[in-house]
Amino acid sequence: MKVSYQWLKEFVDLEASPRKLADDLSMVGIVAETIDTQGDDFILDLDLTTNRPDCLSHFGVAREVATTYQKNLKWVATAPVECSESSKAEISVTIEAPSLCARYCARVLRGVRVEPSPLWLSSRLERLGIRSINNIVDATNYVLLELGHPLHAFDLAKISAKQIIVRGARAGEKLVTLDDLERDLRPGMLIIADPSRPLAIAGIMGGLDSEIGSGARDVLLESAWFEPVSIRKAARDLGLHTEASHRFERGADINATVTAIDRAAALIQEVAGGEILQGIVDCYPEIVARKCINLRRARLSQLMGMQIDDSSVKRILTALNFEIAENTDEGWRVQLPTSRPDVEREIDLIEEVARHYGYDRFPSTLPSWKGAAKRRPESLKEQILRQKLIDLGYSETVTYSFVDADENKRFSSIEPVRIKNPLSSETGVMRTSMVPGLLSSFLQNYHRGLKSIQLFEFGRIYPSSDRKAEEVVSSKGDDDLGNRVLGVIASGNVQEKTVHSEARAWSFFDLKGDLEVLLKSLSLPLHRICWLGAAQGSLIPNYYHPSVSAEFRLADRSSGILGQIHPSLCDQYKIKQPVFLVEIGLGAWLQSVVEESSLQELMRFPAVQRDLSIVVDRTLDYGIIESSILNAGISELRKCFPFDIYTGEKLPTGKKSISISIVYQAVDRTLTDDEVARYHESLTRLLNERLGAQLRA
Repeated sequence: MKVSYQWLKEFVDLEASPRKLADDLSMVGIVAETIDTQGDDFILDLDLTTNRPDCLSHFGVAREVATTYQKNLKWVATAPVECSESSKAEISVTIEAPSLCARYCARVLRGVRVEPSPLWLSSRLERLGIRSINNIVDATNYVLLELGHPLHAFDLAKISAKQIIVRGARAGEKLVTLDDLERDLRPGMLIIADPSRPLAIAGIMGGLDSEIGSGARDVLLESAWFEPVSIRKAARDLGLHTEASHRFERGADINATVTAIDRAAALIQEVAGGEILQGIVDCYPEIVARKCINLRRARLSQLMGMQIDDSSVKRILTALNFEIAENTDEGWRVQLPTSRPDVEREIDLIEEVARHYGYDRFPSTLPSWKGAAKRRPESLKEQILRQKLIDLGYSETVTYSFVDADENKRFSSIEPVRIKNPLSSETGVMRTSMVPGLLSSFLQNYHRGLKSIQLFEFGRIYPSSDRKAEEVVSSKGDDDLGNRVLGVIASGNVQEKTVHSEARAWSFFDLKGDLEVLLKSLSLPLHRICWLGAAQGSLIPNYYHPSVSAEFRLADRSSGILGQIHPSLCDQYKIKQPVFLVEIGLGAWLQSVVEESSLQELMRFPAVQRDLSIVVDRTLDYGIIESSILNAGISELRKCFPFDIYTGEKLPTGKKSISISIVYQAVDRTLTDDEVARYHESLTRLLNERLGAQLRA
């Protein structure tokens, strides 16, 4: 909303400079963003909140200025000089949709001259961004900026049967509006019509057929009140936003219609001549009067933290157009004006008093607090994981819990919680997977030229009540912990090229190594982790590469998925390099019993390393073999690791050979060859019985 400094001075005896005025208005919630110098005037661009339609005019802003500086507000002269002939003989008004139009006022002017506006009028409009058209239209626009109430002028000669009908549009009706575009009128839209055709879209824009042209001599002035929601919906459906719709959809003052039409009639007579017919045709089926509400002195003091004298309260409210209907023992009964639809409760009145009394005058106090805050038990574990990921070179990202429904469905089969009033189609559901947000953060970096990327995010997923059991990244137990998820994504090079070494790209095993580091940071033993590929019946989602992915379980509980995103999906996102992803259901991690760690004396006795080459089914994951070895119950067994895999022609069909190094070491003695041989034979027998493993010849 742009306002003229010189125009404001016509309502208030202003002494403050434009800069000081802008600062002082901002202190009472009327924020002035910029000040533009135009000739001898200064144009303030105000950033108004949508709940302040009363300030969408110079008079409304002047009221705030007068209250701020404790000055008198000068009223607008609105008493037109009328002739003896009655307006009711020239026009009749019928409201067929009273729920959408609560009041419609009409005035008739006869014998006007349509010509260019005088310079003072056209220049004032153009400084505020409104193009001058002719003296009649300019007068209505001037009153719009002055008083904030939209008006419209019709050529009376073009209104059939001298009847105005306010009704809903009918199916198939069309109207060519003043911008020379044909509009399809939908049922439910409010229009102004005569008995034969539509004349205007109520509260938005008039029709071309009834505009004030150069040949117009008689004018019908309209001043009405239209239901805000209907105007907002019609303007949105038509893609037509005007100065009038901007005000009507925020809530115009129903009792300002007469003041505005009288002011416009007098101004038209001043700049276009003619005579004003006597009286207003005022169709006002049900008088609107707002209720009184109580303002308690004690409540005002309680919220503000100090006592405000009664005279200041009365002065502020009266200056802002609130009427003190009654003084009570507790405070005041205040009559609410129709110009302030944003004020409905006692707290709203308290805000009005506070902002003009001055927030800077209230003491700063902290509320009393007798409770205590403490961290949840699992928060420390999350912090350990977060710090370890940062140490490993990852960056944390935080994304919205609201995601696009189609994107969410691509990465999760869980039915999401749907948002009834989403801000956009991209925020239609609560996420049931962390992948959409992680991938979005990845793409923002990738498409800006960053190719080596490591990101992680802690967050919650929000499944509906019918949560599906087949979703892998889930954990039973505490609902909050069960829905806590950690997502990790990595791509590009784990090691960049230098003069000393070649570049090395991320692989499945690099991310698996980082995952094992996270487990160790929580003192969770690696031998309790079981890895399962697709062939072992794991439920790996189809957005993973089936041959480069695995489910991992902690103590027989599903804990998450690690793998490469399917290349076909990367193609859809225009990603030209492998991307690796980890989804961890934190419930199993945070609720697991951590094995107590303790310091141990360094081993004094030598270790013995033996190799074991076995032939197993090609579909068998090494993780199952390692878990069987580490859980074999041999206390002297320290570690094992694979060092070779063979799948050549010398093996039977469907088989593979894995060579494993196994390290034995005792705490209290040097192991003998016989002891190691017994342990090795025991492991060989165990692997044969459990996994069908055969020693390779």
